[in-house]
Amino acid sequence: MKYNLPGFQYKVWLPAALLSALAFSGCFLAGDDEGVPAYIHIPSFKLETQPGTQGSAAQKITDVWVSVNDRFLGVYPLPATVPVLESGQVDVLLEAGIKDNGINGTSVSYPFYRIYETSADLEIGEVDTLRPVVTYLSGLKFAAIEDFESSNLLFNKLLNSGGDGLVRTTGDVFEGDYSGLIRLDKDHPVQEITTTRLFKDLTTVSPVVYLEVSYKAEAPVIFGVIGYGSGLSTPILDPGFAPKDTWNKIYFNLSSLLTDPQYTDGYQLVMQAFIPQVNGQLEMDSAKVWLDNIKLLHL
Repeated sequence: MKYNLPGFQYKVWLPAALLSALAFSGCFLAGDDEGVPAYIHIPSFKLETQPGTQGSAAQKITDVWVSVNDRFLGVYPLPATVPVLESGQVDVLLEAGIKDNGINGTSVSYPFYRIYETSADLEIGEVDTLRPVVTYLSGLKFAAIEDFESSNLLFNKLLNSGGDGLVRTTGDVFEGDYSGLIRLDKDHPVQEITTTRLFKDLTTVSPVVYLEVSYKAEAPVIFGVIGYGSGLSTPILDPGFAPKDTWNKIYFNLSSLLTDPQYTDGYQLVMQAFIPQVNGQLEMDSAKVWLDNIKLLHL
């Protein structure tokens, strides 16, 4: 599926079976299936950001979308070794693939990273290693960046719950000197936290909006928006993440949450951290959630 948007194509490969088939049959898409291939090896991607304006260079690129001489060869999990039934000088396009909303069955060519373009001199039976470096798209807007290095926090308004909300901590930090911390306990098993500011015009140029989040968590967290307009204020909580005992990164696709034209006054970001219950009993007495490098991105 492709969404033709101003300045780029947003591509998503939805069926897991079809994704797997492409990954293992890329060589047959290139031409004669009886030929002996050359190989392109892609160990990983590197993201480069502009200091001070684009935040952390941390990324979670899990797949590569490969095209050679304008022929799409397939989607491959990283690290990838891709068979190519062509030799000599070829043009190579490598697109950085992510898991949309952290869902393993959905690989997306992340629309806000530039496509890596290069050439390679391929030899039959030989492996050519490419180390792609990507940047954010030119003209991409960073509506918010929260790295918790400043005491002026993006998320600091509590909704329908007590507790401390989201605070800065030096206890467990992904990058820099601080991260964000949410504490849950028996008295405050749920914390709903929003941004104090409203975001407008997120979908004026294109409908695609992403929230990038680095996290480590002992309890699940759900993210979403609260839409304002026509006298209404409606929370829509949808994508989230499960507990993770090491730092991870997720790309939340908020596009489907921002389609209602009645919310003309804008949106707040909202998150809900909670201790799950089983048969009405909390699964644990306390839990912590750490966050870092939150970015709200749109064109």
